[in-house]
Amino acid sequence: MKNNRLLLLFAAVVLTTLGAVGLGIVGVVATFGALLGGGAVVQTFGTFLLGTLLLMGVDIVFSVALFRELARQASIPKSQRVAAGLASLESVLPPFASLALSDVFEPPEPTVDERHEELTQRYVEGELSEGEYERELQALLGEAEESDAEPLDASEIDIESVRASATDTEREPARE
Repeated sequence: MKNNRLLLLFAAVVLTTLGAVGLGIVGVVATFGALLGGGAVVQTFGTFLLGTLLLMGVDIVFSVALFRELARQASIPKSQRVAAGLASLESVLPPFASLALSDVFEPPEPTVDERHEELTQRYVEGELSEGEYERELQALLGEAEESDAEPLDASEIDIESVRASATDTEREPARE
């Protein structure tokens, strides 16, 4: 449905643009004809000018609608670096603060499950000791219970299987 809307808006922009240009050309020719033939020049010019301006207005409305729909469907990449740069720009130039562009580019906070996976990966890679892993895991479980997020089930986390995967990783030769 959205692709049809884009196609219809694009067709409307093309048709109204061609119509406005065509009507403008016909108006110029008719005005010159009225000048050479002794007809009502002002009435001819005014009629075609009004029609052309009306079609241009409709064309602008369709163009804005097309660009708005394209912007709505666009995928904007999220980047902490871009968000920080825009936040500093917004602090220096107050008119930019009203656009809130730093919020648009701010990556979403990682979910509890994503943070748990990252914590487990750090432990498996040897960045964390067993004690550090358990402390951070308990803190993560505490945060999950405080927030409205779906809490991690501590019974599902088997520290022995995590330890076993860490030792299995250490035994395997590095693959490149």
